[in-house]
Amino acid sequence: MEALNALNEIVTLLQQNAAKIGITIAGLMVAVYAIAIMLDNDQSPTARTERWAKLKRVFICAAIIAGASAFVSLATGLGKML
Repeated sequence: MEALNALNEIVTLLQQNAAKIGITIAGLMVAVYAIAIMLDNDQSPTARTERWAKLKRVFICAAIIAGASAFVSLATGLGKML
């Protein structure tokens, strides 16, 4: 029973901090990819096009993660009001 109580506490903390966690993960994704771009020395037009395509994908994924975590935080807050 102690294990279930501990698990419930962990889930509660994750729900309370979902937006912070999501925004942090999204920021880390962007930072890691920006570092990867800085370390890449290929200056051909094809490589530049690929980098921009990947960067767009990273920003879209980061926005989805941050938005989903903010939605979870909002839903949790609304659930507490009811």
